[in-house]
Amino acid sequence: MKTIHSVALFLVLLSLQSIAQKPLSIKKLSVFKNGTALFVKEGSKNLTNAELKLPIPENALNGTYWLGVNKENSIKSIVFKNDTIKVKKETLSFYDILFANKGKIVTIHASPKYGLDKTYIGTILEYNRSSDLLKMQADKKIISINAKDIYDLSFDNDPIKMYEDDSIARMMVVKFEKESMNTGLQEYYMQTGINWMPSYFLKLKDDKNARLELKATLENSAEDLLETETELVVGAPQMYYGSELDPMTYNYMSNNNLANQDPTTMKLAYMNSNVMQTLSGNGTYEEVNYDGFANSFSTEGEKNNDMYIYKLGKITLLKNTKGNFPIQAGALEYKDKYEAEINDFTNFYSSRYCDESDKNVEAFHSIEIKNLSSTPFTTAPIFVVNDKDQFLAQDQMKYTPVGSNASIQLSKAIDIVIKNNEEESNRAEAVKKVGKQVYNKVVIKGTVTINNFQNKEVNLTIKKNLSGTVNQSSDAGTVIKRTSYNYLNPSSTVKWDLKLAPNEKRVLNYEYEVFYMP
Repeated sequence: MKTIHSVALFLVLLSLQSIAQKPLSIKKLSVFKNGTALFVKEGSKNLTNAELKLPIPENALNGTYWLGVNKENSIKSIVFKNDTIKVKKETLSFYDILFANKGKIVTIHASPKYGLDKTYIGTILEYNRSSDLLKMQADKKIISINAKDIYDLSFDNDPIKMYEDDSIARMMVVKFEKESMNTGLQEYYMQTGINWMPSYFLKLKDDKNARLELKATLENSAEDLLETETELVVGAPQMYYGSELDPMTYNYMSNNNLANQDPTTMKLAYMNSNVMQTLSGNGTYEEVNYDGFANSFSTEGEKNNDMYIYKLGKITLLKNTKGNFPIQAGALEYKDKYEAEINDFTNFYSSRYCDESDKNVEAFHSIEIKNLSSTPFTTAPIFVVNDKDQFLAQDQMKYTPVGSNASIQLSKAIDIVIKNNEEESNRAEAVKKVGKQVYNKVVIKGTVTINNFQNKEVNLTIKKNLSGTVNQSSDAGTVIKRTSYNYLNPSSTVKWDLKLAPNEKRVLNYEYEVFYMP
C-alpha cells in the first residue's frame, strides 16, 4: 500500500500548449550585469487561418519587443490577450491528489469538526475544487466528505502524480497576410529577471607572483534555458527606459502599467568588508601540495564597441535556478604598496580657525596588479588569500581597462604610523579686492610625520587634501589644483610617492595660503 504523508515542495509546469502556442527556440542570449538580458529567438511555425498564437514574455522591456517574418509573408497585426491553456502539473497537496486520481481506490482518514476520526475506503468519483467536496463510492453508497477534514490518505497502487488543469496565460495572436506552412520567424526582446554577477579570486603565490581567477554567477528567474548559446556582457549600454515594462506584458484591465515597479529586476550590491591583518603563528604542520588553483584558462570573447563579451557556449539553466561558470584564470605579477589620504582638517575659509593638534591618519596596505590580459577587469568582489591559504581581504575590483593598473586594498597598515599637523604661519589684511569685497590672507604650514615600524622597505603614497593655493612642498611632492566652489581658493592635493627604509622616520613639509573675508 502506497501511503501519502507529505507532498513535494517543488512544482514543474509542463505546457500542453498546441504546436502553435509553443515559444520560439532561443538562438542566443546576451546577459548584462544590470539584471536584463537580450533574447534572440528563431523558428518556423505552421499557420492556421493565417493566425499564430505565441506566449508573451513576462518582463519584456519597453520598446524592445520585435517580431519579424520571412519575406514570403508579412504581419498584419498582433493582439495581446488572456487565453486558457492546458498545463500538466505535479500533485502538491491532498487536494491535487484527489483531483488527479479520479476512479482510483483510496483509503482516507478524516477528522470531522464534530465527532470521532473516521476511515473511508472507496473509489474517488469526483472532487470539486471550489467547494472542497469529495464524492466516493463505498459499499454501494455515495459518500460526500469535506476534503479539509482529511489528514491522511493511501492507495493500493502508486497514485497518479501528474494531472492536467486549466491555466490562464497571456498570449499574443499574430495575424498574417496569407496562410503558409513553415513560416520563418525571428523574435527580439530585452527582459528583466536574469543577470550575471562576476567575482574574482586572487591567490598570492610569493612576494610578487599571483594567480587571478574570474567566475560568473548566473541567476535566472526569467525562463528556461536549454542548451542555449549564452554570452555575458561587460559594459553599460544606454537603457533610457531602464526596467520599464512594455505595455504588451501587463493586463491593462488591472492598471498594472506602473512598469517601473517591476519586482523581478535584480540589483547587485558589492560589499567591502573590514579586514584584520593576517598574523603568523608558531605551529608546525606537514606541508602537502593540494593546489587546485594553478591552471590557466580563458573563455572565448570579443570586444564590441565599448563592451566586452564573454561567450559561455551552450548552457542549461532552468527558470528560478542559478549557476557558477568559470570565465578565465591566469598568472600575473603584483607589488605591495601602502596608501594614505589626509582630509582637509582645517578648511580655514569656512572655519577661520587652525587646530594645531596632531591628527592621526590611517594607512592602508594594498597590492597593485597590472591588467596584461586581453580583456578588461570588471567591477566585482575580489577574494584574496596568501600562499599559506590564509585569508587576507575581500575588496572590490574596479573596472580596469587592458594595460591599466588595479589597486586591491588588503587591510589597515598597523605598523605605519602617520600624523598630520597644521599651524598658522602669518596673516595679512586687505591683500585682495574683488568688486567691493576686501579679503585677508593666511599662510598655513603643515607637516606629515611618518614612522615605518616594519623591518622592510615599503612604498608609500600619501595624498594631502586642502583648500587653498600650495606655495611649496618638500620631498618632491606634486600638486594637483582643481577649481572649487570657492573661486578664491582652489581645491588642492599634494601627493608624495615615497620609499621608506626599514624603521625609518620621515617628516614632510608643505605650505599653502588661503584668502578669507575678515
